[in-house]
Amino acid sequence: MIKKRISRIHHITQNMNNKTHQQLALEACEAGVDLVQLRLKDMERAEMLDIALKTQKICKHFDATLIINDYLDIAIEIDADGVHLGNKDVDHKIARKEFGINKIIGATAYNEEEVQFHQSNGIADYIGLGTFRKTNTKPEIENFLSLQQIKDLIDTQRQTFEKPIPLLVIGGIKLEDINPLISAGVYGIAIASLINESKNKPKTVNTIRANFC
Repeated sequence: MIKKRISRIHHITQNMNNKTHQQLALEACEAGVDLVQLRLKDMERAEMLDIALKTQKICKHFDATLIINDYLDIAIEIDADGVHLGNKDVDHKIARKEFGINKIIGATAYNEEEVQFHQSNGIADYIGLGTFRKTNTKPEIENFLSLQQIKDLIDTQRQTFEKPIPLLVIGGIKLEDINPLISAGVYGIAIASLINESKNKPKTVNTIRANFC
């Protein structure tokens, strides 16, 4: 059985006026992050490919895992460690066939039905579960999961499946949310602004990690 490194803390890059995606990845890796999800939006493919290659070089230097958000073709072209696919992106079965069994494939779920679908499908290595709070990266989302809903969903998953897929909660997570989420049973968290907008990223990452000890 192939053992894949699924970090409990997923750092997600985002469009910012004062910093590039690769700068965000570099600062996060320097602060101690060991998985970067590169989330590129509203760019030409050539530009995305250039950023992906530069970010991959940074991740390799720090021995960090690189996940490409949405773009399976770019993930394949640069031989990234994995890809995260939304429910409207490439079918996960096709992605697994084209990307290979050794690669990490992440899925997205917004409710219990979608979690059970991905769990039964048996393709995804982890599920990004959201949305927890309002977030700048996905302002269109209007439905949110409460802490109790997340706990109930995880309890149902554990009761239904022998080997539950790791769930990482996403969406505007604050430092004070992390311990309650862990207590609810989540495997990990996926965060963008909490790290990207931090004035002291090493301290922020260390504080986040302390919750998982």
